[in-house]
Amino acid sequence: MDTFSPRPLTVQDLLPASILLAGGLFLGSLAPEFPLVVGGLVLGPLFLLLIAASRRLFLFLFLGIACLGGMLLTSPEERVSPLSAPAVFSLCLERSPTLTKHGAIAPLANDGSAPDLPRSFRLFIPSGRLSGTLEAGDCLGGMATSPSRPFSPDFFGDPRPLYFLSADSPLTVTRTTSPRQNFLRALHKVQKELLDHLMSTFPPDTAGLLAALLLSDTRFMTEGENQDFTNAGVSHLLSVSGEHMTLLALFLGGAGLLTLRLLPLSLLRRLLLHLPARRTLPLIILPLLLSYTLMIGAPEAADRAFVGFALVVIFRLAFVDLDFSAILGLSTILMLIFSPRLATSLSFLLSLLALWGIVLAGRKTSASSNTPNQARGLSPLRTGAVVTLLTAPLVAAVFRTINPEALIDNLLVVPLAGDILLPLGAGELLLHLLKPDPLALVSLSITSLSHAVLGLVHALARFPGASFSLPPPNPLLIALFYLVASGLLLSPKVSLKKTGIPLVAIFLLSLILPSPHRTDILRPAIERGAGVTFRYDPAKERHNIAVLLPELHVASR
Repeated sequence: MDTFSPRPLTVQDLLPASILLAGGLFLGSLAPEFPLVVGGLVLGPLFLLLIAASRRLFLFLFLGIACLGGMLLTSPEERVSPLSAPAVFSLCLERSPTLTKHGAIAPLANDGSAPDLPRSFRLFIPSGRLSGTLEAGDCLGGMATSPSRPFSPDFFGDPRPLYFLSADSPLTVTRTTSPRQNFLRALHKVQKELLDHLMSTFPPDTAGLLAALLLSDTRFMTEGENQDFTNAGVSHLLSVSGEHMTLLALFLGGAGLLTLRLLPLSLLRRLLLHLPARRTLPLIILPLLLSYTLMIGAPEAADRAFVGFALVVIFRLAFVDLDFSAILGLSTILMLIFSPRLATSLSFLLSLLALWGIVLAGRKTSASSNTPNQARGLSPLRTGAVVTLLTAPLVAAVFRTINPEALIDNLLVVPLAGDILLPLGAGELLLHLLKPDPLALVSLSITSLSHAVLGLVHALARFPGASFSLPPPNPLLIALFYLVASGLLLSPKVSLKKTGIPLVAIFLLSLILPSPHRTDILRPAIERGAGVTFRYDPAKERHNIAVLLPELHVASR
């Protein structure tokens, strides 16, 4: 038993704190539906650690605070009924619209001027109804109608209800002219120029793949191509993530360092070579990465990667070098503090689980420094296996699919598409911005590589067993899987080798013992009354448990 003695936080506590913060916020988001279950999960460890007077007590106190914050900051959106008639609105955008193949989805904040609409919702604007770009702060006016199907929120989807712009009313746009909006519009103008360049320079399939890889725009890929990437288990390549941002930073850093070393002025070159380029060069790259992140719409995975890169730059300027796990923990904490709802975002959670898998695989590699070269050569395979293991249960629970061949497919496709095609494409776009005339040799090489990537993905997606459809996995066992995985991440002394087989067993058991599919909608068991009062309804919590775990509900009768 450890004697409890308070101690200050250290960098080693950043990753555990980020795990508890993400887990606490997520549990807090479930508290309105499952208050007793969430309370037991949070208060149980706290009680045991308090009895044991453990030194880790402050970390689990942090879990309780995060859970309370999740209850307050990620409360479910108000449930709304379909509109009986089109509702007039004149509201402003919370952030830039999301572009789709058939239009744009604009998030709007209701200031009370549209009483028939909820306080926050999304508006679908069909293609052709909107000219120019919109940014946060711009205002729209028109009429909204309900979709043909009723809105049914889920844990990982956008909780805001979706409405459609009425075809019978015009859309009015009031664009703001602040410096921030002007800067964002200039970036989007550059993005449009790059898209036009891709479409005019390359064949349609190559241009669509490059637009997805480099600009996070999948509108120009066909349904068959998107499905091939999904079936092959490499769909993550089609959205800009931390991997893309890292490769782009390395490319820009290498190009910048080469430029510095080729400066014609010998005196200036000597001065630059004596500067600590390892610490100062990333400071030059940082504004470029920020502009790139904003240009592609600031997706969550790219935001997290930029925050991590910015922290590395800041600490290196202060001559403080943090390891990967500490930077990951600190960047995650910062993002969740500023946007707690990320803890319920599927893309953010999958990206985070992948990075946690890299941390676990890195512990194995660093602990075995005397391993032979053959074992070290298998480290990418081991890392891919750990990442696949941590993300597969969530993918199976949400999408009802599993990709057994994804591990091998990633080893084949990622080096070709991510390590070769992506830097070449980024270089070609950079050359276009500096020199409008494309280089024929570079364009031909990129086209050939893109055809190789598309052909390889097309072939891998059609191998027998590439993708399986699943019945809904057992949610209790999925939750147990991630509780064990979180304990493994929180305890660096616990070996992945010892817990890997139990984790695989729990996941497979959740597939063997699935839950029958239920279409019931979860009902909040805690409802806010007048003022700050709350009312708990145990019958609704039993109903919610029956929805997710119907076999337990039947067995208890």
